[in-house]
This record gives sequence, structure tokens and C-alpha cells, in this order.
Amino acid sequence: MNDFIETRDWLNQRFKQTNSEGVFFAHQPIYGFRDLNSERYVVNRIIVTYNILIALSNIDFNTFADIGGAEGYKAALVNKVFNADVISCDLSEEACKRANEIYGIKTKQVDIQNLDFNDEEFDVVLCSETLEHVPDLEKATGELLRIAKKAVIITVPNESIETVEKNKRSGRHHEHIHSFDEETFDNMKYDIHKVECTKILHPILNIPSALVEAKKKNVDEVSYSRFTVNIYNFVVPILRRTFGSTALKGILWIDRFLKNTNLTNNGFLFLLAKDKDIYKDLVDVEIKDILDFKVPYHYPYKEE
Repeated sequence: MNDFIETRDWLNQRFKQTNSEGVFFAHQPIYGFRDLNSERYVVNRIIVTYNILIALSNIDFNTFADIGGAEGYKAALVNKVFNADVISCDLSEEACKRANEIYGIKTKQVDIQNLDFNDEEFDVVLCSETLEHVPDLEKATGELLRIAKKAVIITVPNESIETVEKNKRSGRHHEHIHSFDEETFDNMKYDIHKVECTKILHPILNIPSALVEAKKKNVDEVSYSRFTVNIYNFVVPILRRTFGSTALKGILWIDRFLKNTNLTNNGFLFLLAKDKDIYKDLVDVEIKDILDFKVPYHYPYKEE
């Protein structure tokens, strides 16, 4: 229980973060993919989001819940692209406040291991980059499946057991404490019609992604040498003029092309289908849907 409370409190502090001018510091690229007021690895986040939209474009759904939805970016995007009735849920009350303030969508503070929703309350349930943090993985997955009528979409990182064990020993909050592979959800004892696994975030794209992101990096936050980081930061203005949305589209296309290869990947997208009759003809999803989806700067405490 103490770990639960400490994690919740840590997340609440995270979603209170603002810059020196009072602008909310976002988890997702809510202000645009090169804005400085969001976390790094923006291109990777867009790759994950794009693959989620592609998966959703094959499903016939009207209601949607994002569990672990942070400031509501993905739920709001799904509402815009698919005109679905959405809700964004998070362990952090502050994250839910930001989602409601920024996007005006429904929100609910939840514990993923004990979700306060009815059985099959939503057609589709999303859980993106969250299960790697959850103590009881099987219980949390069971809860996601319980509240979903048609399908659950899950995205998680692909990390070694050694990395995960190191994270557990670190004692830091909100670390990745589970290692996943292509068969992780096949081995869980749930009544699922079909599990589809898509490989995403291929390491071959790490350098191109950094060039396209073109955001200065703190040497303490990356694994590269100080010299390499300084050179990169020096050429960032050139990169921003050279690489743009066309280059980003190219990265997304290459990532999709590599999904069926045997190359190493940094992440997985799982579709857990509860029934064979959930599918529909593919609805076109464009990267433009993501690039155009941005909001003005949000000042959560401006009126206080």
C-alpha cells in the first residue's frame, strides 16, 4: 500500500510541473512535436500513437477508455479522429485534472489493478506504456479485459530481464519492473479470441529520430558522451531547418515496414481481441491527424 501511495504522490507532483512561465510541462507532445514544453523522445511517442491509431482503424467501436492516460492526449485524439465517446483515466488525480482542463474530456482517477467500471463497459480499452510499471501485471491485464467489450490495446517497451532487475534494485519510483516478449499475453490464462503482436520502435531509427526531433538534450539524461551531446546541441538549429514533417513521415513508414522482420525492436503493440467480429474495413489514418493535433500553452495555476 505504501508503494501505491508513494507512486500516486510522485505522479501527482509530476503532473503539476510547469516551466518558469507557468506553462504545464506535458508528458505527450500536446503543443506540437518540437515544442520544448514536453518530455523527450517525442518521435518515439508519435510512433507509438500512430500505431495505436492504425490498430483502432481496424476495429468497430464507439466507446473508448485510456487507462494510464496522463494528460488525456491519446483519448482526445481518438475522440477527434474516430468521433468516439472517450474517457481518460490515471492513477494521478493531477493528470486527470490536466486532461479535463486541456481537452474538456471525461476523466477518472483509477487504480488499474481494481478498476471501478462495469464489465464490458467500453468497446475498446487502451493501456499505453503503463503495464511495465504495475506491480501485479496479470491482475491489471485481467481488469483491462474485464471492462472491455471488444478489445484491449496495449503498448509496452521491450527491455531485457537484466534491465528490469536493475530497475527494481534502484528503488526509484515509476520504474519499468516487467520484461515483455511477443508471447507475454499468450501465456496468461484469459478467454481471448486472438492476440496480435506488432513490433514497433526499432533501434535502427534511434539516430534518425533524434535528428528529426531536433531538441537540445541534457547530458545527464542520455547515454551518450558529453562531447557527442554538445555537438548534437550545436547543430540542433540546422536540424530543425533540414528535417521536418516529411522526414517524420519517412520514419513512421520505415517503422511500419520493419514490423515483420527479425530485427531487434524497442517496443510492442498488442491487440487482445475478445471476439472475432470486432473488425471492420480499414479507416485511413494519416500522420497529419497527429501533427495537426496540438493545443495552445496551458497554464494550470494562472487563476490562482
